[in-house]
Amino acid sequence: MRKRAAALIGVFVLLAGCGGSTAGSAVAGERWDPCSITPDVIAATDLNPDYRDEGWGEGIHVDDWARCSFRPDGVDVPYTLSVKSSFQHTVDEERSDVSNIDGRNLNIDGRDSFLYKTDVAQSIEDCNIAIDVPPGVVVFSVIYRNREDGIDPCVVVQEHVSELEQYLPPTRK
Repeated sequence: MRKRAAALIGVFVLLAGCGGSTAGSAVAGERWDPCSITPDVIAATDLNPDYRDEGWGEGIHVDDWARCSFRPDGVDVPYTLSVKSSFQHTVDEERSDVSNIDGRNLNIDGRDSFLYKTDVAQSIEDCNIAIDVPPGVVVFSVIYRNREDGIDPCVVVQEHVSELEQYLPPTRK
């Protein structure tokens, strides 16, 4: 069941949506909005600044997560970058989830972080980085569709995290 739900999430990454974005950071008790990453910032990461997919798909509501996805320019894009945020979940939950594989701890600019893969479908390969963001967690996921070209999605997600981490809410002082 979990694999089916994860596969559906991968499919929803392809759907269009999300209106304009605004800059901002999370307020205590509120989750950070991944769609607050501005088009200029997205363009600087070599992703298409005109493409945003907000949420989980028509008629699907996931109250404890906000999600925004971005992709490179073109029609036949190799991957999608999904950024999701929750103030109800933690990096430790991702670390302890037995369905997450090949995990390793990271420290990203002083933030507790965890890199992992999942085995959601034979047609895709993913890599995820969960980052501690008070309150909660932000998860960056690269969902790569061409498993045969030798590209490591973990390298791709790490590059995007290094470009976008500075736009996350500040760490606790």
